[in-house]
Amino acid sequence: MRASRRRGQAMAEMVLGLMIFVTVVAFGIHFAEVGYLSLRVHEAAVSPLWDATALRVHKMMPNEDKIGDFSMFPNIAPAVTRDANARYRDFDGRRSSNNSSSITHVFTRIDSLEVQCEVDDRVEFDVPRSLRPILMVPQQGDWNQGDTTPDLGNATDSVLDGVYENVGGVSCTANARLQTLPSLTTTFLEGDSGFFKEQHAVLRDMKACASGRAINGECKGRYAILLGDFAFADTDVSGQCPLRPEQPDVPCGENPAYYYGVRKVFDNNDRSAGRDASDFARVFVGYSPIDESGFFMSYRGEEDDYQEPDTPAGEALDAVDRDRNTGGVPDRPAKRRPSKECFLGLLGC
Repeated sequence: MRASRRRGQAMAEMVLGLMIFVTVVAFGIHFAEVGYLSLRVHEAAVSPLWDATALRVHKMMPNEDKIGDFSMFPNIAPAVTRDANARYRDFDGRRSSNNSSSITHVFTRIDSLEVQCEVDDRVEFDVPRSLRPILMVPQQGDWNQGDTTPDLGNATDSVLDGVYENVGGVSCTANARLQTLPSLTTTFLEGDSGFFKEQHAVLRDMKACASGRAINGECKGRYAILLGDFAFADTDVSGQCPLRPEQPDVPCGENPAYYYGVRKVFDNNDRSAGRDASDFARVFVGYSPIDESGFFMSYRGEEDDYQEPDTPAGEALDAVDRDRNTGGVPDRPAKRRPSKECFLGLLGC
């Protein structure tokens, strides 16, 4: 009798335990499927962002005023959106062929995946913008007097205007429909005479979002990335710009885009911001040996050891120290050579 009572007690405990165990296992499987399938939606939203980094954002053009061409940037978001929707139609971007547009597991199904990418100006990298500083000019008895009619430009001006544009980046989101399948029974020992007091399960249609939860049926969360190019890596803008010491503002033929880009920064900085050095030279010497507002550029690559390989031929009055002034060979002589000229190039002093 005692053994029989013990077996009956064990059976009752097993039945009670199984009622809880079955519910826990069933919902554990369902929740695991929801979590696993939701990661596919996250992957579908992030993948096009990395694809966007491989597309052209801008290109440097050989134009005097507008060097940076950003006209191809708006095409990035539509391109990666189309590609992501095509590749992740079956929730698996690893395969080149699409199978079913849904995934069905034991208690859960996911379908209707949609990826959306768009230009997002909230992701930005702008350059410093401000007015130009006021130039100080000497006055009788006072060296701290500012120009009374300065041209300071606008507060939104930048030295990279015409070269760089703050176009922003790209952000993406994705959503899909999650369904609880009828295989997850909705009733299990509940009711007035049952063991459980609440309904076992409710079959639902849910929206799975790539980031966060749906708010009023809409996925608000997005992933974003800032885009840009090292645009001077192209072959047509990788040429050298030899120094032209007697030809200021004459673009080099091998790489005009880079030349115009650097000169645009020089122009936006108001060039030399004055000609006081030339005025000083004219007062003391009678002429200015160089125009400080002229633009001179030397761009040499690795093949020339980043230096001008030959000293360019200069004017007769400026040829003695030409290699020292322009970075030619020798770049830094150990001992300064005797000069035939005096201070500021004055002859016969």
